[in-house]
Amino acid sequence: MNQYDIINAYLLYLYNPNPIVLQRMIINYDVFVLLIQWFQNNVTLPFVKELTEDKYAMYQKIYQSKPETLVEIAEIQALLQFKQQQYAKYHVLFIAGSDTDNEVNLSFIDEHYVTQYQGEKTQVLYCDTILDKEDYSFYGAHNHFLKALYQVEQWPGILIMKDEQSIFYPISALSEVEALFEKIETGNVFMKEEVHSKNSYFIQLSDLHLGTKNRVRGKKVLEDNLEKLYDSLPDATNVHFLITGDLMNSPNRKNMYEASSFMNMLKRKYNSTVTFILGNHDVIVHGMNFLNRQKAKIVAYLLGENIRVLEQEKIIIIKMNSMVEGNLARGKVGKIQLQEIDDELASIKNIEEYTLIAILHHHVVAISKDDFLKTKWHENIFVGKIIESSKALVDAKEVNAWLQARQVKYVLHGHKHIPFFTKEKSMYIIAGGSSCGGGAKESKSRYLSYNVLKYNQQEMKMKYCFVFYIDITKQERQRIKVHFFEEGI
Repeated sequence: MNQYDIINAYLLYLYNPNPIVLQRMIINYDVFVLLIQWFQNNVTLPFVKELTEDKYAMYQKIYQSKPETLVEIAEIQALLQFKQQQYAKYHVLFIAGSDTDNEVNLSFIDEHYVTQYQGEKTQVLYCDTILDKEDYSFYGAHNHFLKALYQVEQWPGILIMKDEQSIFYPISALSEVEALFEKIETGNVFMKEEVHSKNSYFIQLSDLHLGTKNRVRGKKVLEDNLEKLYDSLPDATNVHFLITGDLMNSPNRKNMYEASSFMNMLKRKYNSTVTFILGNHDVIVHGMNFLNRQKAKIVAYLLGENIRVLEQEKIIIIKMNSMVEGNLARGKVGKIQLQEIDDELASIKNIEEYTLIAILHHHVVAISKDDFLKTKWHENIFVGKIIESSKALVDAKEVNAWLQARQVKYVLHGHKHIPFFTKEKSMYIIAGGSSCGGGAKESKSRYLSYNVLKYNQQEMKMKYCFVFYIDITKQERQRIKVHFFEEGI
């Protein structure tokens, strides 16, 4: 748990009409104490009272039995009055980047520097430590905070919030801070010059397994979250979906139509492209290889091409079918297919001007869970044993050599329902989880995941990869893990 998680809890408390919404973060006494301590250090509470574990247990018991009666408690009433006072202010969050030698970053974690901007109109918020890039993992991110998070590669910066409005300003010099607070005084801080977007977003979905009853709810949660994601992206004019296999749980006519309908919805609703490849569940019926009988029909209908060119981004997407031969649980690409792709690439003029992305279903290196999934962390959301690294593609060595030789920068895959991010030499490998659920789970909760990659067209580089973990049963439980592409920072 980091201080930004607590700040997000505060924002949720401040901007949510539900008076007892803070309960979402008060999941054990230790976290409860941390939360109250942070409030006392950063926003002056109307009362300071020793909080015992017994009193905490009483609050929890009341919430579970008669939550509406919480508002009758004197401390809660005082907290609600405090909330009304704070709501009228501008809330200004100073966000430091990860560079410990940067003057702006060091100032943004300095209490004496930050609190000088505290005023009648403004409530300043900050963290007193600099997060390492490996620790960029955020629980329960508020919509206002997402405005800043989607521009994380531009941190340090200042996030300004009031009512339903919010805006993020990257800061490169401390002289820019004074100008921002002058804009707050004049009331035009939310008026920012529109800049033509040079960014595209690639949303990786994987292992949806459409056609099963236990994926119906997950699909609805996914669709709701994609809508919220699209609405909150700062420049969502260019969105592309990449689906890395197992659209269906089993290939029959009904499931095929459902998968086709889902992809058409993505195209229409988000004015986007959808590029996908097959997974082993897309070609297996009750243990039999569906491709052996109807390979020509199904592959021609579903795949149709080995490469896809996105001219605006100058990107070539290489679609590798790892269902061609071999054990389908492991998959194999094969030399013949690699030669076919080479033939198609040879027809593209000035190919050196393009960025190459490869998508396939099976993993090309052994994978493992994110660190915070391996152990029992404070929310007790993810539990279970560490999943052992799995065997990779049958011809992973040959495929990796082919990818490296053709200077493919990014490789996206699915199959194991485990989000994963790593770099092999000059190539990034990104695994998708299960986008309708079926990945991380515990007795009371199941989680779906999807990845969002931000690509800068001008620099021709990926900037970051967000891994979204969404609790299907309680959608407010959301964690975002941020991975950075080194050349994109």
